[in-house]
Amino acid sequence: MTYQLHQQDCLTWMATQPDASVDIIVSSPPYNKGIEYNGYQDRRTDYLEWMTQVWTQACRILKPTGHLFLNIAGSPDQPFLAYEVAQAVPWRVQNNIVWAKAVEFKGHIYGRSTVNINSKFRLPNGHETVWHFTAKGRTPIDIAASSVPYRPEFAEDNFQRTGRRTRPTTTCWHIGYETTGYMGATAAKVKGEKGHPAIFPRELVRHCLRMAGANNTHRVYDPFAGTGTTLWVAAKEFGCEAIGTEIDPDYADFIHKRML
Repeated sequence: MTYQLHQQDCLTWMATQPDASVDIIVSSPPYNKGIEYNGYQDRRTDYLEWMTQVWTQACRILKPTGHLFLNIAGSPDQPFLAYEVAQAVPWRVQNNIVWAKAVEFKGHIYGRSTVNINSKFRLPNGHETVWHFTAKGRTPIDIAASSVPYRPEFAEDNFQRTGRRTRPTTTCWHIGYETTGYMGATAAKVKGEKGHPAIFPRELVRHCLRMAGANNTHRVYDPFAGTGTTLWVAAKEFGCEAIGTEIDPDYADFIHKRML
């Protein structure tokens, strides 16, 4: 397991890197909607221009066979933000994935949603977008590694019919948070001492890396490392060379402790 963490701005670090030197990027940038990070002020007047610079550099350092997974969400005040950020990426959209954080199914809500549940005007937000970009929009993905088992009650029947025990994943992933309050100690382990307010779950990173066929020959980079979820999964579970940049010294310190 190897990882590198650079406590600096991602644009500064990427500017020092050669073309085509990274295999996979999995990341979620700040959403520019006033989230209370430790030091970063989540309100930029040049947000889309900044996103254009970041993802242009990210695509430059990715190999032509590489994969970029970008998690982003809009808000009631910025409902088109995920699409505006996607337009700032010079590569092609290969898959538009919905991360369903909360779904209504058979009369019950599964998962956790955001936005005030007592609003008289808006429903709680139960999803975010994960954009999958590749250079031309036709880079092979690992269908077998990213497949999921058939439901137990149908597994044997499907195996007899198709010869398979799994089926390809879809463009809609229902993945729960790991940081909700009821999870107690588990939440503390992934949020850090400073309580990082915007963390995607490890299973989301696993899904992305499986799709990309990640293995110990790959370099995986996260421009906005946060509490190190991408680095943790890439290095500890997939054996990749994991690289991150994180501008906040407290978050960076937590990542180092988490990676031990």
